[in-house]
Amino acid sequence: MQPRGLTAALPETSARTVTHRRLVSGPNSSRRWVIGYLFILPTLVFVGVFSYYPAVKAMQGAFSNWNGFNPPVFVGLGNFVQMFQDPVFIASLWHVLIWTVVGIPLSLIPPFLVAEMIFHLGKARSQYVFRTMFIIPMVLPGFVGLLIWLFIYQPTGLLNQFLGAVGLGFLRHQWLADPHTALGALIGMGFPWIGAFQLLVLYAGLQAIPMEILDAAAVDGVGTWSRIRAIDIPMIRGQWKLLFILAIVSVPQNLIAPLILTDGGPGTATVTPVFYMYQTAIGYGLYGYGMAIAFLLFLAMMLLAIVNMKYIQSQPD
Repeated sequence: MQPRGLTAALPETSARTVTHRRLVSGPNSSRRWVIGYLFILPTLVFVGVFSYYPAVKAMQGAFSNWNGFNPPVFVGLGNFVQMFQDPVFIASLWHVLIWTVVGIPLSLIPPFLVAEMIFHLGKARSQYVFRTMFIIPMVLPGFVGLLIWLFIYQPTGLLNQFLGAVGLGFLRHQWLADPHTALGALIGMGFPWIGAFQLLVLYAGLQAIPMEILDAAAVDGVGTWSRIRAIDIPMIRGQWKLLFILAIVSVPQNLIAPLILTDGGPGTATVTPVFYMYQTAIGYGLYGYGMAIAFLLFLAMMLLAIVNMKYIQSQPD
């Protein structure tokens, strides 16, 4: 015998199901599908023309010698053979590896610590105020931020003046002009490395933790660091996965910072693969070689995406 509430709900549920089926398979369903496709068609056209078509042309150009004016000449794998014999390209791979290994923790750990501090403030209004204060810098254009850091790293800039003021004048340096410090200076930009996007994602994950779990931990006398290690970090594993994948895909594509601040120098100390691709194609007119570098980066990003889908996202939260 079925419960009375379930029996009463069955007619309404059945009626909704029948209505939905009529809307989907009724006489006007074909017309609705056509109208829907017509609305989305302009977007598909623009995406195809401005995203997929250039990518396909770049794949074709990767196997050719082309200067941007004369017809391309097919060279097979010649560009790729030259690429791995190019000392500048090899150096750029080493630079981006260092940038990735150091940059990813800097983009994840400080925002997490700040998100923890904001989440455990006593009042909701205080959380709102501090959260807003950390998000406001998002309105600052990235180019302006680069110019600020260019001023900071100047020989007479803010960093050297600060070192002199605190009695560490012997550490003053030409940070962007020295091959030994230029790459580190670029990696260190953004101090204290509290990205607003990462902060919001991690803070939202902390808010989603059931309060019953946190209350039980408090009753059991769990300390702050024990709670963070045993509860907070595992409970926001999905947010960690998202930010890690975004970081590992975006960090190797750094172009604007070396382009604006150092132009890849001094020498080749801050050259990255994306910058070298831009310099080779736009600066030297070797579009075929530049597209070969772009194609190799595309394969690397696709491999990282496959690893993400197979080994990271497939892991249970």
